[in-house]
Amino acid sequence: MPVSISTELTKLLNVTSPIISAPMTDATSPALVAAVINAGGFGFLGTGRSSAARVATDIDETRAAVAPAKQHLVGVGLVGWVLDMSEPTYVKTVLEKKVGAVLFAYGRNLGKYVAQVREYDAANEHKTLVFVTVNTVEEATRVAKEFKPDVLVVQGYEAGGRAGVSSPATKDFIQSVAETIPDHPLLVAAGGVTKGSQIAELLKAGASGAIVGTRFLFTPECTLPDEAKQLLIKADAESTVRSPIFDVIFPDGVWPDGIQARCLKTSIVTYDARIEELKAKQTESAKEELEALKGELRTKIQSDKDYPLIYAGLGVTELKEIQPAFDVAQSLHDETVEALRSLDPQLLVGA
Repeated sequence: MPVSISTELTKLLNVTSPIISAPMTDATSPALVAAVINAGGFGFLGTGRSSAARVATDIDETRAAVAPAKQHLVGVGLVGWVLDMSEPTYVKTVLEKKVGAVLFAYGRNLGKYVAQVREYDAANEHKTLVFVTVNTVEEATRVAKEFKPDVLVVQGYEAGGRAGVSSPATKDFIQSVAETIPDHPLLVAAGGVTKGSQIAELLKAGASGAIVGTRFLFTPECTLPDEAKQLLIKADAESTVRSPIFDVIFPDGVWPDGIQARCLKTSIVTYDARIEELKAKQTESAKEELEALKGELRTKIQSDKDYPLIYAGLGVTELKEIQPAFDVAQSLHDETVEALRSLDPQLLVGA
C-alpha cells in the first residue's frame, strides 16, 4: 500500500497527500488540477479575470477527469480586487458548483466575500473550506481573528506571482504564525516550495500542507506557451525579481499596499528605473510621459517576444525538466515521505 501523509488538513479533506497545486492565472489548467487530485492531493483553479461562467466550465472540466469520489477536491482561487470589479453573483456562481474550497487573496475587503461563503453554506447545508492568503504575521493575526478562515495560506517572500515585499521566509513565517496565534486555523505554507524535503520541514514547523506553484509550471498541463517554459528552464539564481514594474498591465492601485509580483527578468525590467523616476516627479508632464510609457510597455508585453510576463518563484533555478503533472505530484509526495521518515515519522501512514 502506498504511504500516506496524515496531517489535520489531509484528514479534513480526506486526501492522502498534503500537496496542493496553486491557482496560477494563465498557467493552471483543469488538466493540471485533475492530475494533482488523482495523485492524492488537492488543487485550486486560477481565475484571474475570467468570467464566472468560464470558471464554472473549468470546474466541470476538472471534475470530468477525476473519479466521482474525488470531485469535491476541486478548489477555486479568487482575487479580491477582481471580485470588487466583477458581477455581484460571481462568488455565488462558484459556490453553486459545490467546490471543496475557495482561496481568497489580495483584496482590501475580503471579509465580505468570506461572509458570502458562510451565508451560502448555512442556507445550502454545504461546507466550503475558506482559505485566505496572508503575507505578514500581523496580517495573519488580523485575518484569523476577523474572518475566522478554515485555513491560513502563509506565503513567504520566495513565492512567485504575488507576495509581500516584506514577507518573511516561508519556513520562518510558518513558525512565527504558529507561535504568535496559539489557536490558529490550519496553516498551509506557500512560497518557493519545489522539493519534498522542503515540504517535510514545513510540516514539521507547523504547516498542514504546502501549496506548490512554480514546480507545476514545468508540466505539459501548464498552459504557458512553450517559449515561456524554455525561459523557465534556462533560469538561474539571478533570474527572478520582485518589482512593481510587473503591475503595469493592471489598473493603477488595485493591488494592496506592499504586494508585488516576482517574475523572470525579461526586457520588461529595463523600464523599471524610468517609470519610478517619472512617478517621483509628480508633474503634469511627467504624468503624461508615464502614461505613454506604460502604454508602450503594455503593448510590448502583449506582442513582443522579448517582453513576456512570466511569474516564477525562487525555486525555479532548480527545475530543468518538463514532466507530467501527475508524476510531479507523485514525486513530491514520495520525496516528502522519505524526508519524514527521519524528520517526523508519526505523520506517515502505511510506512
